[in-house]
Amino acid sequence: MLAETTLTDGERPRGVAGRSDRAASGRLGRIGLGRLKPRSLRGRLLLGVLAVTAAGLLTADLVGVMALSSYLDKRTDQQIVDALATSMAHIGADGRIQGKGPTDDLCSDMVIDAAGTVVQRLGNVTDVPIPDVSRLRELAATSAPTTINGNRPFRVAVGALPGGQFVMVSQVLTWSYATVYQLVAIEAVVTLLALALAAVLSLRFSRYLMRPVDQMTDTAGLIADGELSHRVEVDGSPTEVARLGTSLNQMLGRIEHSFAERQLAEERLRRFIADASHELRTPLTSVTGYAQLVRRGALTDLDQLADAMRRVEGEAKRMSALVDELLLLARLDQGRPLTQAPVDLVELALGAVANARAAAPGRTVRMVAEPGPHVVRGDTVRLHQVLTNLLGNVHAHTPPGTAAELRLSRVGGHEVIDVIDDGPGIPPEQHERVFERFFRGDSSRARSSGSTHENTGLGLSIVSAIASAHGGGASVHPSGRGAWLRVVLPAAGPLAPAEDEKADSRRLPSQL
Repeated sequence: MLAETTLTDGERPRGVAGRSDRAASGRLGRIGLGRLKPRSLRGRLLLGVLAVTAAGLLTADLVGVMALSSYLDKRTDQQIVDALATSMAHIGADGRIQGKGPTDDLCSDMVIDAAGTVVQRLGNVTDVPIPDVSRLRELAATSAPTTINGNRPFRVAVGALPGGQFVMVSQVLTWSYATVYQLVAIEAVVTLLALALAAVLSLRFSRYLMRPVDQMTDTAGLIADGELSHRVEVDGSPTEVARLGTSLNQMLGRIEHSFAERQLAEERLRRFIADASHELRTPLTSVTGYAQLVRRGALTDLDQLADAMRRVEGEAKRMSALVDELLLLARLDQGRPLTQAPVDLVELALGAVANARAAAPGRTVRMVAEPGPHVVRGDTVRLHQVLTNLLGNVHAHTPPGTAAELRLSRVGGHEVIDVIDDGPGIPPEQHERVFERFFRGDSSRARSSGSTHENTGLGLSIVSAIASAHGGGASVHPSGRGAWLRVVLPAAGPLAPAEDEKADSRRLPSQL
């Protein structure tokens, strides 16, 4: 049978007790340091200044006290040695000092016989302790001053006389000690006053120094409340704080820009979804209506039924085209990589112009290409869609028979595609919006085209998205007549030096 044992506090295993004690002491140490360590930067700065000031003052006080004490000791020793030499020089034939001796209350001259008895005392000091004879012989052998203590501390020097007598000169050290003590008191007062002054100046200086940081804190608080337009004032700030403020302002600018871009993207997404829903609702409503007519048997005539089916097929094709365009824009927005291959813009332009002429035989469509190659790197299908949409925009928004022109030119390191028509043009206030999705221009411009094709408002937005995916861009160029749409794409490679200078010197006309 096993016996049960219980360990008392005094019988705990040593290792466990050691670990628990160390853990407890560590926690106590962290708690103590946490209470003593100020949390604010201003408090830490004040504590650091006071610590450095106190260390400097205490060092200066200690050095001053030690220097003064050393100086007073050397001065006293020199006075005693000089007095001893003078007294021994004035010893008469009777073995006594000839003269009056010291007149102050700090010094005394004595003649001591071989038995240690004072036979002559000069001066007003009477409480000088007399060492024994052996000690007197030791002091006389060295003639070096030494300190002896009685009721008061004395500094003494002993000289030997014939016949076994001694001359002892003494000086009270009370005055020297009092001088040192007074210096200590003065230094203590000065140190306390200096620390108090340092604390006041440190507080004022820390407020001045921390003012930019406080402004940054206030600005950060305002920004946290949603006011992203605030910035940190860096004028007049120290270099380090100014650099921090400049970096913070740059960061805030990027954050504000990011928030603005996100809000704009969300707004565009909401508008895009609403417009897409509206565009899809119309053909779906038509298809649903015709389907209900067929189901109810309202279309008994074969011609009516065929017309309804034709209209349903047209609406379905329109929805399919709209969905394809939306999917293309979604892919471009996601940044999916496009095919990268050399593309001859002249060949693409010839095909697009031929298609435009076939679609509208009564419309004059010209093509003008500057001499030289016009090659870019990109996706042939998408770039052909750019040219097709640009010419399709002319077909959809200009009256029948309106002439149009497609130009290819090289400016610097870019290929420029211009499509100019002689139609009613684009109002200046719409120049920035024609490339937005589902945006439809002036209704008079659409009516004047006479086209039966209903515009979805995605053609030019696809042009802009494809151009951006190829590293270029699309814009509306000012024109004196009609609309002038421009697409700029990076050229496939650098020109020869002579051709490069020629290209830089070329300038396209700003107006037709």
